[in-house]
Amino acid sequence: MSDSHPSIEVTSEKDLRRLDVSLQSLWEKARRVSELVVRLKRENDDLSKQADQMQQSHEDLRAELILKQQELQQIKQQLLQLQSNGSDLFTKEEKEALKARIKELIVKINSRL
Repeated sequence: MSDSHPSIEVTSEKDLRRLDVSLQSLWEKARRVSELVVRLKRENDDLSKQADQMQQSHEDLRAELILKQQELQQIKQQLLQLQSNGSDLFTKEEKEALKARIKELIVKINSRL
């Protein structure tokens, strides 16, 4: 009877070694998973911050666009008002300078023909 007892211990030691190896393998896998989770959380945080920054930038640009559209609308209204009042877009001096420039260009074109 005492002979059977040592064989049980040997078998148990082999089982314990296999169990130890399995546990070490499992522990290593758990460690790698934990590292991966931590890395992915950091990446997620970084991406979340970038998304927030992009959202803020989008909102800022949208607000700026709205202001520009309002400004453009005001300018259009002013232009229509000036045109309806008979006012010209150019002052008398600007008209004369433009006429002179057009005459110069016509002379240059004619001289090349």
